[in-house]
Amino acid sequence: ADKNGCVREVMVIAAALSIQDPRERPADKQAQADQQHARFKDETSDFLAFLNLWRYVREQQKERGSSSFRRMCKQEYLNFLRIREWQDIYTQLRTVAKQMGIHVNDAEDAAPDDRVHVSLLAGLLSHVGMKDVKEAGGDGGRSTGKNEYVGARNARFAIFPGSALFKKPPRFVMSAELVETSRLWARVNAKIEPEWVEPLAGHLLKRTYSEPHWEKDQAAVMAYEKVTLYGVPIVAQRKVNYGRIDPEVSRELFIRNALVEGDWRTHHKFFADNRRLLTEVEELEHRARRRDILVDDETLYDFYDQRVPEHVVSGAHFDSWWKHKRREQPDFLDFEREMLINEKAGAVTKDDYPDSWRQGPLKFRVTYQFEPGADADGVTVHVPLQVLNQVTDEGFDWQIP
Repeated sequence: ADKNGCVREVMVIAAALSIQDPRERPADKQAQADQQHARFKDETSDFLAFLNLWRYVREQQKERGSSSFRRMCKQEYLNFLRIREWQDIYTQLRTVAKQMGIHVNDAEDAAPDDRVHVSLLAGLLSHVGMKDVKEAGGDGGRSTGKNEYVGARNARFAIFPGSALFKKPPRFVMSAELVETSRLWARVNAKIEPEWVEPLAGHLLKRTYSEPHWEKDQAAVMAYEKVTLYGVPIVAQRKVNYGRIDPEVSRELFIRNALVEGDWRTHHKFFADNRRLLTEVEELEHRARRRDILVDDETLYDFYDQRVPEHVVSGAHFDSWWKHKRREQPDFLDFEREMLINEKAGAVTKDDYPDSWRQGPLKFRVTYQFEPGADADGVTVHVPLQVLNQVTDEGFDWQIP
């Protein structure tokens, strides 16, 4: 509260939580009492109701004499002795705070509500709950009603009917206390934002990561982070850079996706040269109608794995390393044609599969496609429309072996 500039408000609430509620509800006059107390309600927070009541009581004490104030308390279903006790505890807390060098803000210097709630949350981290999204009874009968919350260590509770949040329960809630009667009820509640929890609960949070994957736009390996507090999911699925979390897996995915498969936007010369060489060898497979000429991805992976240092886990890491390395050895990462062709296919050469076909003085471009079932599977001779009438069918029945 000191850091957030709301010590006065938090001390008022802390004092109120340590005594019996000064608002009374006699069994025979519950409706009248509720009507009187409704003035202090805040739809998002029962804690703020204590602050509203505190201000009201302070104002009435200033304006009225002692006996008039007592009469007012009785008429408005407020317990005079408990209010006195509340004020005494607040005074004691104020004295202790000053001895500890804590700055107590003035009543005029009121703090924003969210700062008050963040300060309270620091002491109520085990009383945080998230609304259960499952339908009532949808988890094997453990759920006993609508608007149920999952709390610390999988406890299940509901907002107490007397709470201002009962009719419109928020997604995340913090409670001053959980009381077991007919079921587990959360009394004195406030709506909170899950992002408030993380900075306060760093030492209590558990983080798990899933689906590490390469992202071309980020030039990095990303994953989804789930953050839980005592089992309550505070962050469900946040995208994070996986390089600092698991460098080993990130490096492997970087080499496989960016370098081997070429899924990377980069201007490095070796990268473009290597891709060109791979395309040429793939073209040879189309010409020879074989799938065993180009070496497999593992061979390419091993090539990079032996050369790229262990700390390189992303495009940015690679760029800074390669900047220095290429000055010493510019051809360090260059493929050689021989290493891309399988030993068994060494005898296959491009010379056996010409790029053009002649008929008399005419010369036509030839392309190859190894895709059985496709229209262009096999060898295609491209005849320009303007010379079509000069071409005879002679020789087209001949096929390249």
